Amino acid sequence: MNSVVTFTDGSKWAVVAEANYDGDVYNYLVGVNEAEDDFLDKYKVVKIVLENGKKYMDDVKDKDILKKVSPLLMPEVKKYIDNPELLADLK
Repeated sequence: MNSVVTFTDGSKWAVVAEANYDGDVYNYLVGVNEAEDDFLDKYKVVKIVLENGKKYMDDVKDKDILKKVSPLLMPEVKKYIDNPELLADLK
């Protein structure tokens, strides 16, 4: 498994992809269980922020940024962003 980060709420996340966009670093995270041996059905994109020499992760909520960084983190999503009607096929 890739590196695992623990948030202040105790949740654990595996860093599965990293990309640079517009001078910033973004990570795609997948939730993992307490033992760190299984993935959960939880996903998020975070922006890495350096403040006072410490690294923080901020959840990305801005839809425009998500549309731009998601294909960099997960190239397979580009066809769904470009053609949202294809999402119906995933159900």
